[in-house]
Amino acid sequence: MPNVSLDIPEDLLVTLREQPAELSQEIRLVAAIHYFGEKRLSLGQAARFAGLNRLDFLDALSTRGVPAFDLSLEDAKAEVQAARREP
Repeated sequence: MPNVSLDIPEDLLVTLREQPAELSQEIRLVAAIHYFGEKRLSLGQAARFAGLNRLDFLDALSTRGVPAFDLSLEDAKAEVQAARREP
């Protein structure tokens, strides 16, 4: 698996009050949300990129106010109607 590394000045880590592992996880999550929002990654791929399962990634999206699903009003109505017809 390829490895990407970033050099972060020590004073910025102190300012952010982050340990390197915590900052790394946050950067992965922010990047995954970005690529998901740009529709470059699916929900599952973005969750994997962030190192989370799908439910935890959905929670992270919700916490940050990022919509998980992009449905038009017509598509949403069709989904609701279909759900009502299922036993």
